[in-house]
Amino acid sequence: MSEGFGLPTSVALGVGGIVGGGIYAAIGIVVAAAGVLTWLSYTIATAVVLCAAYAYTNINQITDSEGGSVSFIEELTGWSTGAAVVGWTLTVGYIGTMAMYSYAFGAFAEMMIGMSYLAGLPMRQLLSVGMVALFIGLNLLGAGSSTAVERYLVIVQAGIIAVFGVWALFFGFANRSLGLGLSEFGINAFVAASVSFVSFEGWQLQLYSQSEFENPKQTLKKGIYLSIAVASFIYVLVGFVITSLLPPATIGAQPEAALLFASLEIDQYLALAVGISALVATASAVNSTLFNSAIFADNLASRDILPEEMGSHGDRTVPIYAVLVIGFLTALFTSFGSLEAVVEFASLMYIVVFGAVCALAFLYREEADISAISPLVGVVGCVFFFFALLWFLYTRLYSVFVLVVAIAIVVFAVEALYFGRDSIRKGAQEIEEDI
Repeated sequence: MSEGFGLPTSVALGVGGIVGGGIYAAIGIVVAAAGVLTWLSYTIATAVVLCAAYAYTNINQITDSEGGSVSFIEELTGWSTGAAVVGWTLTVGYIGTMAMYSYAFGAFAEMMIGMSYLAGLPMRQLLSVGMVALFIGLNLLGAGSSTAVERYLVIVQAGIIAVFGVWALFFGFANRSLGLGLSEFGINAFVAASVSFVSFEGWQLQLYSQSEFENPKQTLKKGIYLSIAVASFIYVLVGFVITSLLPPATIGAQPEAALLFASLEIDQYLALAVGISALVATASAVNSTLFNSAIFADNLASRDILPEEMGSHGDRTVPIYAVLVIGFLTALFTSFGSLEAVVEFASLMYIVVFGAVCALAFLYREEADISAISPLVGVVGCVFFFFALLWFLYTRLYSVFVLVVAIAIVVFAVEALYFGRDSIRKGAQEIEEDI
């Protein structure tokens, strides 16, 4: 048995990957969609995410390569085009996720500094882009990822959020403001679950570095389940208390500040701790996601799914162009996109990928001795979430709907051009010869 990280590290990294930035960046958007039933929306989303985790971890038992969904599809089906589409979708999803984290970082930092503009430039964008630029530099210098540091940061961040949740629970109970809101039960809770989907990404990143774990297939299987359970408890608790402390309309007006405003209702020092935790968590989430997505891009480049330049390392630990391109697109997205746009876009990407893996698990259930129920529920849930999210955007956030669709069209157009480059080049040569 090889030495490596054990179950506690897997759980810590999983919880950090899920909650690290999502609790600060996305919860206000979910509250704006679900209202007092935010806790129920997170519960519904958890059920589908657990089905996806079941699919991922069980397929991982019968495959040999690291790399998660892309490797699964390519190894089991040999369908390189399908693997490529998922690879591109995931890469863009990681960019959207980092844009969400960096947006939240800038918003929290701006509020804590108390300054909206610097030399006529918007402070939020400056802080967001500056933080992304910092981690681009750190990753290129080889200081982009430290599992030990991330593990301890998770303990601090989760501890602060746990203190907030428990304190808010007692505060709400003392003021008789707690309520489940079941009188408002309806389709909105299920639609809002689709909005929250990006909040649960991050646990699957461990599958890209299985060699770092002791007995990886079993360790990661247990660690992923436990981390989703812990993260779900935190989301449900915070979703419950935050809607008890603040009117949903207040949160909807400035969703990125939801946790900070709720903390201020209780204690100013708690709000300060939450604010600092938000800065550390979102920055750490950008750093780890940038590192892992660059390694992921390197893996895709080695399979000709991305341009080979994206896998160029030089004398660096991570691929240079992958870090630069992914980092630049993240900065661009976080500068010009709204928080709603980056959250919904990232959610849509992960719904597609998680649904694809659930479908793969269902199709290969006999080879992996997988129960048909969980993957089937995962597929049905992801299909419902996909159309529910598009319907939600079209009816309530039309400008965001247009932006998300436009981004998706551009991504798939670029992808089609890349994979059809040989045919295009051959056609251009034939035209030149005719001329």
